[in-house]
Amino acid sequence: MIQMPRRSVTRFFIPLIDVMTLLFCIFLLMPMVKGKGGPASVGNPTAPESVGDVARTQPAPVPEQELQELAKIRTEKIQELEKRLAIRILEIDPDNGRLFYYDPDRKEIPNEAAAHALIQRQRQAIERQGPGRELYYLFLFPRQVTGFPSERQVNQYNHWFAEVAHGMDNPRGQSQQKLP
Repeated sequence: MIQMPRRSVTRFFIPLIDVMTLLFCIFLLMPMVKGKGGPASVGNPTAPESVGDVARTQPAPVPEQELQELAKIRTEKIQELEKRLAIRILEIDPDNGRLFYYDPDRKEIPNEAAAHALIQRQRQAIERQGPGRELYYLFLFPRQVTGFPSERQVNQYNHWFAEVAHGMDNPRGQSQQKLP
């Protein structure tokens, strides 16, 4: 047992140290003890402690009517884009980086003259379908990493299709979009 010292200051601090040690042990055991208040517990520091906290952590429920309106607006925007844009897909060959498309067979675009001829043909085809549509080319990069297309080839393709809106679908996250 601890003997009480004769000095007054130490007589005060020895019992205080015992009490502090006991409180520290209780503090360490608190996470293991669950409270009786339902889902909120003493051991869960992320649990909300009052009704106000619950209201702040949970988003307000969105009425069903608003969800239907959002879905309607989203479909209208997609339909409007489909009416306005004529999207044409051009792929990049993973073996050599050359540009090609399917019509219905695979056809390469070897140079700038062939690219301009393709643009003119597809613009005329779009105008025959109806006025007000805009031609948009989407370049699809190879899905596997092969080293193609090179940066020089990408710059060359951007130059060839500079007069029309176009974009690059690069699976490695370097998306580029060019507008005329």
